[in-house]
Amino acid sequence: MAVKKRKLTPPEIIKIITAAAAALIVFFLLALWTRALSKEEEAGILRSAMRSVIETEGEKGLLMMAGVPVDDISYGSDAVPLFAGERPAWTLTEEEQRAIAIYSGSKDSVVQIVPASELSGAGQGAGVIISPDGYILTNRHVAGNARDFLVSLPDGSVYEAVLTGADNLSDIAVLKADAEGLPAIRTGNSSSLCIGESVYAIGHPYGYTWSMTKGIVSGLGRMVFTDSGGVLPSMIQTDAIINPGNSGGPLIASDGSMVGIVSSIYSRSGSAEGISFAIPAETAMDTAEEIIKNGKVERGWLDILSVALNPQIAEYSSLPVSEGILVSQVVPGGEADRGGLKGGSEAVQYGQSVIYLGGDVITAIDGRSVSGYDDYFAALFGTRPGDKVDITVVRKGAETLLKDVVLVAQTEDNSRWLVR
Repeated sequence: MAVKKRKLTPPEIIKIITAAAAALIVFFLLALWTRALSKEEEAGILRSAMRSVIETEGEKGLLMMAGVPVDDISYGSDAVPLFAGERPAWTLTEEEQRAIAIYSGSKDSVVQIVPASELSGAGQGAGVIISPDGYILTNRHVAGNARDFLVSLPDGSVYEAVLTGADNLSDIAVLKADAEGLPAIRTGNSSSLCIGESVYAIGHPYGYTWSMTKGIVSGLGRMVFTDSGGVLPSMIQTDAIINPGNSGGPLIASDGSMVGIVSSIYSRSGSAEGISFAIPAETAMDTAEEIIKNGKVERGWLDILSVALNPQIAEYSSLPVSEGILVSQVVPGGEADRGGLKGGSEAVQYGQSVIYLGGDVITAIDGRSVSGYDDYFAALFGTRPGDKVDITVVRKGAETLLKDVVLVAQTEDNSRWLVR
């Protein structure tokens, strides 16, 4: 029996095509849904694996396993985000991140100081906020002869300030700003510094405000003689680039604490190709505390003309010691004279100075060994005029103890009574 094929009508063809298309769409949607479920399961497995890697290898290990080159990841500062805009923090070296953190954590405590009157003899310089109630530490030579100042903060705020007091001998001055709630800097201690350690300075060189420079500690315990003939003992030497406008600003250690106050530049031109120095933070802060309390600083001193002993002088004089402070002369009728210290009598030319040999050699003050000027200054630091000290001397080859020698007030004039 023959079967006759019937031709599909156009409406029937359309129905078939529509049904097929619907089936394909359903199949495609099912495939997508199944794939989405698979990806979610895959993501869950991946998250679990990533957590496991972080627990065992840390973030650095995870990134390295993903093929991302990582030198180091710094965890110590909230001031440096892991992602800085579109730039990941791991594209910065650890030292760069440390420098960024130090600047971010310290700059708000650094002010710019401008005298209210340009006729005051002071120049523009830096200062450091040391208390929230507005006390600012700076250099004496930054303050100059001015008593009224304007201090500017990085956020653009400006406050009036007055001079609380100053100490010419240490080159420290303290201002009081008419403000409250200021960000005080975190202070450290220079005794923990090592030669070669990185340090940072923030200031306003040549008016370029809130600039930071980096260097290393080049030397410690340096004695710096000022142009006026004064002496700054126990200074920190650094090769950080210091220019006019940096004076009074902080010298900051790698932990972000202030370890010194930038004070002077030693160079022929006065610019930064020379050697830079900073006053140790503990010296500056002790001086500031006394200025805030008493308005001035008083220190004890011996009224003698002194010479730092060296092997050449010791050999020439046939001395049994080659270190200490040689008493060249004493002030007649002065406290050192009444206390029993003896000066020399043999005048000799020593460089551009005339010194007198044959006097006492100071080897200890109050039991503290004195081998040179650094020890000498340190032994007298913290004393007051009228204080009494016990002094050990070598006299005619024998050691002698002089009890209760009275100290006089240290002044700019008698601070120059020493020979290098």
